[in-house]
Amino acid sequence: MIDSFPFDSWLNADGSPNTDITTFWTFGGAESVGTFTMTALGMLLMVAAIVGWVWLEHKKLTEQAERLRAAGGVPGQGSSS
Repeated sequence: MIDSFPFDSWLNADGSPNTDITTFWTFGGAESVGTFTMTALGMLLMVAAIVGWVWLEHKKLTEQAERLRAAGGVPGQGSSS
């Protein structure tokens, strides 16, 4: 087995965890601007995806209702049958 991952560099000489290595994050440490920026971008993308999904489903349902009304399968809005 290849043992190339540097676990030894994560420990001090006495075996306790090295406090100099606290995070492994491409955009910065735990309290950096990069962390907050990536979190904000992720939240914005999530909200945009949910809004887009709701819009798409509404569009599809409206088109299907129009097709059913045109075929005589569903009465129009406000009509009583």
